Amino acid sequence: MYAQAYLDYLYFFHAERDYFECHEVLETEWKKRAADHRHSYWVTLIQLAVALYHERRGNKKGAHILLNRLLKRIPLEHVQLEHLGINTSKLLIDLHIRLKNLDEPFSDYDLPLTDSHLIKLCQVRAGDRWKSQSPLKNPNIIHKHILRHQKPKIEEEE
Repeated sequence: MYAQAYLDYLYFFHAERDYFECHEVLETEWKKRAADHRHSYWVTLIQLAVALYHERRGNKKGAHILLNRLLKRIPLEHVQLEHLGINTSKLLIDLHIRLKNLDEPFSDYDLPLTDSHLIKLCQVRAGDRWKSQSPLKNPNIIHKHILRHQKPKIEEEE
C-alpha cells in the first residue's frame, strides 16, 4: 500500500532520527521517475527532514527558510499527504509553532500519522527505537552531510 521508500523514510524519521537519511531515501525514490512524472509530495517530505536536520545542527536560518517553504507547500500537497496517512492540518499547526520557537533548544518531532496500520508497520520495524530521542551528541548523525564527503578523503589518506 505504501512505497518502501516512504516506510524507510518513516523508520529513519521516527526511530533513527536520521533526517539526512530520510532525505536520501526519498530523493532516490523521487529521482527514479521521469521529471514530468515525479511526485512533488516527496519533495515536501524531503524538505521537512532537511528543515529538522538544519534545526538540530543549529542552522536556524536554513530551518527558517525551509519551514516557511513547507507552510506554503503543504496546503498544495494536502490530498497526497493525507493519502500517506499524515494529518496535514496538525502538521501545519505544528510547523507554525516550530517556526515561532526556533530559538528554543531542538526537540524531536513526530509526524502526525493517522493510519493505524501504517503506525503498526513502523512500530514493528523500529521496535523499542520507535519515537526514540535524537542523538544530539552523535556527530555521525548530526553532521552526516559533512562527514559523508570527508569519508572518501579519510579512507584515501589511510
